[in-house]
Amino acid sequence: MEFTKFIWDGHDYIHYVWEHWLKDPNGILAVAEYGGHAIGMAKVTLLAPGQWWLEGFRVDPKHQGLKVGSHIHEYIDEWWMQNGDGVVRLMTNARNIRVHHLCERLGFQKIGEGVGFIASPLEEATDNFALATDLKECADFALASESLSLANGVADFGWRVLQPNESALQKFTRPGADFEHKLFWWREKQALISTWDDDDDGEPVLGVGLVACQVSDMPALLTDVRRLARGRKNVFHIAYSHPRNFAALAEAGWTREWENSGFLFEKGHS
Repeated sequence: MEFTKFIWDGHDYIHYVWEHWLKDPNGILAVAEYGGHAIGMAKVTLLAPGQWWLEGFRVDPKHQGLKVGSHIHEYIDEWWMQNGDGVVRLMTNARNIRVHHLCERLGFQKIGEGVGFIASPLEEATDNFALATDLKECADFALASESLSLANGVADFGWRVLQPNESALQKFTRPGADFEHKLFWWREKQALISTWDDDDDGEPVLGVGLVACQVSDMPALLTDVRRLARGRKNVFHIAYSHPRNFAALAEAGWTREWENSGFLFEKGHS
């Protein structure tokens, strides 16, 4: 807790999830110790069967240059190769060249880039959304959608990226899930989105994860999402870097929030 206080200008989320991570029976939480103090950490989390996520990768800013990050990453990578399956993914800042090289050395491949976008809610109501409950139907629709193909078949589910198959949707829509999602059909099953609740300095924010649709429908869909978010401070979405995605967001009145993109890496189990 001590060294993460100063990461991201004091806005790191580790103190919110630390106790939960300690109790997680799956994956591994690794901490680097030096001189009797914790100076680095990383967490491997099982998101859904065969889909793992590397998160919480931190090194104490006072102990940079000692290859602490390399040591932790190699340690959890070896653990995953011995105990994991399927694929493991991570996202890191586009400027974090050291992590990029480390990923490549350990057999990870870059599969895309994510960029955070925000928009202000629109005050008029919309009746174009209906709650979706048939998870197999939702998964089949999402996996076949044109928009998902632009993102290499994965979507954000609250700072965690995975393929939205049926087992993944089951886990992220159950009560009590991390960033519990709701699934909504748009315009009588013309498109599908997932939403989750977040906050910004105590004010409510609507997070939008999965956006499954024809790309030609995306501007109208994303405009309606702003209506769905009325009463919130704003609406937030991590879009995958593609000119057609960015054009649709701009047409719908969304603006880029992140200066740098996040590089998404993936490694398949042997």
